[in-house]
Amino acid sequence: MIKNITRLILITLFAYFVFDYSVAIDVEQFYKDLKRFNLNMDPSLNQTYIFISLVIAFITLFFIYIFRPFVEIYLLHFLKYNFYFLINLISISTIFIIFRIYGYSRLALLVYLVFSTTSLYLSDKIKNK
Repeated sequence: MIKNITRLILITLFAYFVFDYSVAIDVEQFYKDLKRFNLNMDPSLNQTYIFISLVIAFITLFFIYIFRPFVEIYLLHFLKYNFYFLINLISISTIFIIFRIYGYSRLALLVYLVFSTTSLYLSDKIKNK
């Protein structure tokens, strides 16, 4: 439980960093999609960034649990860092495509990938209770 909460918080913070650091990020399409589904919400920009960051974190954790048999059987500690990198890349790119988010900083995205992958790798050493 502690490991999952730690992972959720760290990935959310690192994903929020991508939004905060990117100068020309555009989430206007996300707002238009909310209006298309008759969701008359008017969230602030920070609330939108936090929501999308949380979705990225949940999707990342979901992918880790879906692909866990591949880590345990096939990779077996040899390429675990690469596996976490791939999971982070797939999750953030999936959410950015689905929510149609444009204009993010490539440097911030690379920093996110390195730090979130490292945090997942290091948090693997935390014992689950």
